[in-house]
Amino acid sequence: MAALFIQTGAVAQAQDYPSRPLRLIVPFPPGGGADFLARVIGPRITESWGHSVIVDNRGGGSGIIGVEIAARAAADGHTLLFGDVGTLSINPYIFSKLPYDPARDFHAITKIADNPLTCATHPALRVNNLKELVAAAKNKTDIRYASAGTGSMTHLAAELLGRRAGVNFTHVPYKGGGLALNAVLANQVNLVCMTTPGVKPHVQAGRLTALAMSTAQRSPAMPDLPTVAEQGFPGYESTQWVGLLTPRGTPPKVLARLHGEFVRVLNLPEVRERLASAGAEPVGNTPAAFVAQIRNDGEKYGRLAAELGIRLD
Repeated sequence: MAALFIQTGAVAQAQDYPSRPLRLIVPFPPGGGADFLARVIGPRITESWGHSVIVDNRGGGSGIIGVEIAARAAADGHTLLFGDVGTLSINPYIFSKLPYDPARDFHAITKIADNPLTCATHPALRVNNLKELVAAAKNKTDIRYASAGTGSMTHLAAELLGRRAGVNFTHVPYKGGGLALNAVLANQVNLVCMTTPGVKPHVQAGRLTALAMSTAQRSPAMPDLPTVAEQGFPGYESTQWVGLLTPRGTPPKVLARLHGEFVRVLNLPEVRERLASAGAEPVGNTPAAFVAQIRNDGEKYGRLAAELGIRLD
């Protein structure tokens, strides 16, 4: 009888969903890529469901603080998480005491968007493409690259590039992407691989030279810029993606409704245009495809982190 009561209650809860405002946890400070996506998509969900989507920025600790809050929330579909490649695929391999497990603690709903990385240099280095950069490195030029910090996507993407090209770059970590970008602009370091919206204006102004796009295909944000693979380094792909998750135990009907609604919103022409204008590429794939991305990127960056000896505890 108790089991029947619990099951009936869960069905009723799913049918009434949503019954109050949704809390969308973004485990980063305001102003970043995940925050931008949340504030573009949230109002469209509000319009169709009649309940507010409250963006809750919980930055700090490499995204760990916000993700842990989401993992411990009630599994009723009213608390959502915008996780990214760092929090879901990289952190489990560089922190030995992570207070959450992406597979154990969450349901993956859909990948929201890809944020391509653009690899760029200061014009003073006088290279115009990846082959020239690699040639300079092989000719004993000390190529120093800036990152947003050890273990960040900007760190691992550049290391992966160097390994794929067979050269060594010197890592110079900074406390955040803004500081890393400023270091390249000031010619204190040579190279950065950073999300396209941050790099593109400086490329257009001539302050940086764009060398390559990190995605498997060219990005609509910079369609004339070849990918790393196109320039002789096949198989390279590094993307700063963001995806939607809910706490483990969320009713299946709620999961299905969340997936359908977020995919619908991602396919709205005005949303796709807004995201594309910022350099983001909307996705909206299946939960299984999103789970595979989390797992595959974890294996790829986990191996690289182990080779580099990265442990942040």
